[in-house]
Amino acid sequence: MRSLLNDFPSLSERSWLNRLLAATFSLLMIAAASAAESKPGQATLQLPSKTELLVLDGTNVRDLDFKVTADKPIALSNERHQIVFQLSAIVSDGGERNQFVSKPFILTFHPKPGGHYKLDVPVLRTMRQAQAIDNNPTSKITLKDAKGGAVPFEFAILPSKGIQLGRNYATDVQKFNRTDNPAAATEYSGMGTFAEQNTGFANATQNEAIYGGAANKNDDAQMSASMLRYWFKKADPKTQKAFVNWAREQVSQ
Repeated sequence: MRSLLNDFPSLSERSWLNRLLAATFSLLMIAAASAAESKPGQATLQLPSKTELLVLDGTNVRDLDFKVTADKPIALSNERHQIVFQLSAIVSDGGERNQFVSKPFILTFHPKPGGHYKLDVPVLRTMRQAQAIDNNPTSKITLKDAKGGAVPFEFAILPSKGIQLGRNYATDVQKFNRTDNPAAATEYSGMGTFAEQNTGFANATQNEAIYGGAANKNDDAQMSASMLRYWFKKADPKTQKAFVNWAREQVSQ
């Protein structure tokens, strides 16, 4: 009996073993979680701490199935992406300290597989610096890869009028994406399927308070042109050629 008991570790030894097992288990869990988050070949985007992400690929941030934080890169697919964001900072203005919030900026780019990108913005200390980035953001905002090299992107300012509490940015971005702006991404315009086209988009009007009355008058024409471009790009070369020939016949009649 004594020999059998001697085969078991003492109380102090068991306590030490339990701590060792617990530490080992924790390390294994952390390693497993890290492996699950960092998928090989997946691109990422890092945002500055003073950046508020509003819309990602046509979806309001509050509706995403993950939380966006400044210290955690956003995982991206290998498709084209569009982010809508604002910059905020406490700046000095004539001896006073005021809160600055920039206009909503739209940035569209196509990452490379496995590429790691960082949105680079200057530190804003004065109201003059803040107003300069609002007036000419492309001279101050850059997108860089892991080596610090400049990455090409398309950029625009989302049309706004005054302070709009509770604004649905995703809806306004969808309408922006139906324009000819280089930063517009048709795939996030809400016209990706026939079902969407048959549920009111064909008769949609833009928010006059944001875009102005002239935009509303041209909305139908802009939407029709956007739809033509979208489906033309989706078609194979043979279908595209047949469509061009058909369009020429229609124009010549």
